[in-house]
Amino acid sequence: MRMLTSRLAVVLTLLLAVSAGSAAAQGTKAISDFYGSYVGQSVSNNGAGLSARDLSVTIKPTKEGFNLTWVTVIHRKKQASSRKSYSVDFTKTPREGIWGSAVRRDAFGGRRPVDPLREDVPFVWATLKGATLMVNALLIIEGGGYELQTYQRTLVKEGMKLTFTRLRDGEKLKQITGMMSRQAR
Repeated sequence: MRMLTSRLAVVLTLLLAVSAGSAAAQGTKAISDFYGSYVGQSVSNNGAGLSARDLSVTIKPTKEGFNLTWVTVIHRKKQASSRKSYSVDFTKTPREGIWGSAVRRDAFGGRRPVDPLREDVPFVWATLKGATLMVNALLIIEGGGYELQTYQRTLVKEGMKLTFTRLRDGEKLKQITGMMSRQAR
């Protein structure tokens, strides 16, 4: 009986370890899990009425990290649609799970991030936590304030969920949520 109890304890311990590892594996993703193309829609209510948006995102590997390209088409009732497109290469940093943007080329052809204090462009970086790839864009605005745009792209069973937030000096100006489905490779 003692041997049976001992074996049962070992089996239960192994089962718990495997299920805990499996649960952790489902929640924690590698950047390669995000590779692919996604399309979908979102709706924004920014105080000026609802506006529909078509979304597309492509994430692909590069030699030194990954490239993230996204397009947003905003449909307005009384104005022509507007289209915004962005593409940013991200490279590994010495810090685990953090990638720096490589927007500018230096004199030797190497890619480097921008300096938001010298240029009127945002400093962009990406982090990976669990199943969410978060891209932050920090812009220093006139008068020394800041604007922070955050794109949270979370892998879900249906594809990718997007949550976009825009803050200015800590005040939330806009939040948009959307859903995109993964396209066939």
